[in-house]
Amino acid sequence: MRNILLFVLAFAPLIAKTQITLTFQPDASCGKDAFAWTLLPNNSYPNHPDFIATMWTNNGNPSGTRQFVDFDLAVIPPGVTVQSAILDLFHYPSTLNTGHSNLSGPADCWLQRVTQPWQENTLTWNNQPTTTTQNQVNIPAPTSMTQNYSLNVTQLVQDYLNNPSTSFGFMLRLQNESYYRSLLFASSDNVNALLRPKLTVVYTPQTFPAAGCWNTLVEGPNSNNPSQLPPDPVVTIPNVFTPNGDQVNDLFFPETDPGVTISAFSIYNRWGNTVYASTTIFLWNGKTDGDLPCSDGTYYYVISYADTTNEPHIKKGFVNLIR
Repeated sequence: MRNILLFVLAFAPLIAKTQITLTFQPDASCGKDAFAWTLLPNNSYPNHPDFIATMWTNNGNPSGTRQFVDFDLAVIPPGVTVQSAILDLFHYPSTLNTGHSNLSGPADCWLQRVTQPWQENTLTWNNQPTTTTQNQVNIPAPTSMTQNYSLNVTQLVQDYLNNPSTSFGFMLRLQNESYYRSLLFASSDNVNALLRPKLTVVYTPQTFPAAGCWNTLVEGPNSNNPSQLPPDPVVTIPNVFTPNGDQVNDLFFPETDPGVTISAFSIYNRWGNTVYASTTIFLWNGKTDGDLPCSDGTYYYVISYADTTNEPHIKKGFVNLIR
């Protein structure tokens, strides 16, 4: 009981921050997006650099697409409340498809929640999953042919989390699928990492996500505006490590700027018991002090250090151990 009480007291500042901001911007290996195409209705397009909803013609033949995307939202703990969710889509000058176009009328689109499972390497026009219009997001036609979009998808993401058995991502489609209209963005397979679809979710209460395909995490009441957070560039902590003996990411340790001095390093399990503690060796190999391998799961660290002005600090957080 004493260990648990100390653990709760040690992490009281984290609990008080109340919310988490989680950013997803996956690459080709982690992302899941694909479009379905009327021209070749039995073909799949899992690795295309374009993220597109269009209705056009190709040598006189109908040529329309609907775009599907799914983020790894299963990492978010159940029962949370989504305070905000913003989906950023970035235009780029594709050489393969027509870009934004209102040629025959406004290219307004819908973003809808997908209600059936799908896989990006088997999705086609003829087997595309069903969607729901519940809380669908209206996407207005572009006013610029190079326009980026920041879409408020808060309710869609909340619906997704509330209904995990019938939530499998989102579909982008034209509201009026008549020639010639189009919206075109970069997909997660695009070579430009900065242009890939980006989803930023702020949720409460502050409950840490599982390991998965998310990119960044920010704690605290100002986490929906990271620019307002106090800077802490001197100690960088990874959130996942894999001590499986392959000599890749086998150790968990803080990276520090020159002049930073660490004085204590401790690891706790979820019951608040000390797994590892040292005042001299500031890395963890995924084992207990008794040299027994720890099981997969989430562990919590406390690091005491002094910055370049010799001001003392304590940094606390979590790391996911995956073998």
